[in-house]
Amino acid sequence: MTLSVSRRALMKGAGAGFAAALFQPAVRAAAVEEAQSDWSGWTICDSCNHMPMCGIHFKARGNTVIRIENWNEHPNHFLCSKGISTLQRLYNPNRLLYPMKRTAPKGAADPGWVRISWDEAIKTIAEKLNAVKAKNGADRVLFYCGDPKEPRPPVMRLARYFGSPNYCCESSVACNLAYVHALELSYGAEIAGGPSPKTKCCMIVGKNGSWASPHGFFRNLLAQKARGLKLIVSDPRRTKVAEQADIHLQVKPGTDGALAWGMIRVLVKEGLVKREFVDKWCTGYEELVKYCEAFTPEYVEKETGVPADDVVKAARMFADGPSSMMLPGQSIPHQGNGCNNVRAYSLLMALTGNVDNAGGSTFNNWPEDYIRWDEGYTKTFIDQAWFNEPEQKARRIDREFAPVWNEMQVLCSPNKLPEMVEAGRIKAFAGFGTNLLIWPSPAEYQEAIRKLDFSFATDYFYRDETHHDMDLVLPAAMNFERYAPFGVHGRAVSARKPVKPLGEAWEDWKIALTIGAAVTGDSDLFFGGDPVKACDSILNGWGTSYAERQAMLPAVKPCEWFPKPATEKYAKGILRFDGKPGFRTPSGKIEFVSSVQAKHGFPGLPVYEKAPQPTEKYPLKLLNGTRRPYITHSKTRSDQPYLLELEPESYINMHPADAASRNLVEGDKVWIISPYSKDKVRARVRVTILARKGLVDAQYGWRGDQETQGLIPRKGWDPISGYPCCNDVCVEVVKADVANNA
Repeated sequence: MTLSVSRRALMKGAGAGFAAALFQPAVRAAAVEEAQSDWSGWTICDSCNHMPMCGIHFKARGNTVIRIENWNEHPNHFLCSKGISTLQRLYNPNRLLYPMKRTAPKGAADPGWVRISWDEAIKTIAEKLNAVKAKNGADRVLFYCGDPKEPRPPVMRLARYFGSPNYCCESSVACNLAYVHALELSYGAEIAGGPSPKTKCCMIVGKNGSWASPHGFFRNLLAQKARGLKLIVSDPRRTKVAEQADIHLQVKPGTDGALAWGMIRVLVKEGLVKREFVDKWCTGYEELVKYCEAFTPEYVEKETGVPADDVVKAARMFADGPSSMMLPGQSIPHQGNGCNNVRAYSLLMALTGNVDNAGGSTFNNWPEDYIRWDEGYTKTFIDQAWFNEPEQKARRIDREFAPVWNEMQVLCSPNKLPEMVEAGRIKAFAGFGTNLLIWPSPAEYQEAIRKLDFSFATDYFYRDETHHDMDLVLPAAMNFERYAPFGVHGRAVSARKPVKPLGEAWEDWKIALTIGAAVTGDSDLFFGGDPVKACDSILNGWGTSYAERQAMLPAVKPCEWFPKPATEKYAKGILRFDGKPGFRTPSGKIEFVSSVQAKHGFPGLPVYEKAPQPTEKYPLKLLNGTRRPYITHSKTRSDQPYLLELEPESYINMHPADAASRNLVEGDKVWIISPYSKDKVRARVRVTILARKGLVDAQYGWRGDQETQGLIPRKGWDPISGYPCCNDVCVEVVKADVANNA
């Protein structure tokens, strides 16, 4: 069903009465009737995956949200079209409102879904999971948290006390954790941050923050450029970020490692290395000097397509301190040698002494118990020490597949799920916000789910590609209907004031906690299924409470548990948890030669490996996963129809020369063809110099015959992270009427 509110109304900011036009009869019937008094609520937008990102202030009449607007007191208070359209998603008549179970055999064309009670759903899940545990072991159950990311803490707690170390999330499938992993291998922790007034030079690699983070990252970047920031951008695309660059290194996809090593060689040869810092705080410099010798500017130009002079100029600009920083994007780790390519780029910071300095890339100095990337986690809440025990690491399904990842990361890699199901290593699947289309060649993962003894998923909507062969599908409450989790924004902590969920939807925290109580028989361990009590078990340790944070609304205030920012923490003994100076690596120093990689039989240096090269039959390189400012992967393409009015179908960007050689013009319907799939992928062409010659700049996240993940092979995994090679695939593009007269 298409909802009948104009895009004009949406883009004007969802004024008063907007929800009334969206409130279709099917959903209205599920709403709780209350006295029609108006009140204010506050929540967090979950449209971008950067949880928790932007705040939403809404007006409600009874239990109906009638208006949304910026939460002005929130650190991130500018709503984009995605945030505004969450109101349309809330009242989409197609959303799940009741627990459902299948009545037909798996593989049947019609699963025969019927509505059941929550009591039956929880009882069924507990019986099925405990049956697998009793017969095969707890590690035969795979726990997964996808999108939204918000229920990660209780789902991981559920996995822990059920007894399975096989907990994973979308960031251990793909996303951005691999670049954090790469930084940890050299620096012991993530080193990041955005440019500040003290930053002289910033290098951005494969990151289009103008579309991925327009209100935060890009606004700040423009402000810093206005006051004189020097900007280097490495990206095969001509993005809004690249257009701001003093030097745009339009690198061929997959050759980033060569470019990074070329810049390293310039630093070494021209005496631009800060030897005092390197000699005191780094290891492996001699090996680095020897390895970089082959990466002359001329070789790098031939390999990457970047002019030799630009390679030299970029290295000199980065070295011309006193404060330079490097920001990697998510596209680089999605290469077969992605982690090493990120590591090579990151060494530019250490070589120039730009580590945790004012204006440079910095480490967070959160308390030891806090887990930065999963807002709301603490090591105590999930019992992280248990997941890190050697016995539990040995029980994980990624031990042989990705041994470096297995040692370094608390999340297992599920990318070999089809093989694990076939071998009997996984018998059941517990999924929260699951999307099987996130994987390469997703049909193989759909078949794996079909073969399981039992599986269930929570979601906002029924998605046949993922849920068709699940045993149960459970309705999840949306961001306007959730208490958990609270938000952490730097040192500030925010609570929410939600409406009641429609129908019988439960927030994911409640679902995970209730299942945990049922499978363990210990309700207290899971806070009686109460998300607020679970949040308080964390917040009380920080010297605050959910009620206290709610009482502050709309204010969002700092929490004194978090220390104030500091620089050069490695020298002051406040980076390592043992209080000693140094870094969190095995050596205590920045490791140019990673001891963990070497331990597992891989080169310790981030060596460069050539990516698959175009052929006569497949002459174009696919860049799979380009963002749009109004779309986040697959999540807003089918649930918020107004966003589809901005771009109703998949488009690819092609260079004019590539389009002309194929007799293509703007708007032509085409098929993308890969050697790894018998299926073609439909798109329309956008002829533009935004893409370099030889590149197909494609979007990820469409469904049906526009879905691009089927073009990606289940081979060529990055051995350091276990990530798929989404950006190493060579393809051809043909006009639709040429391919099978389609």
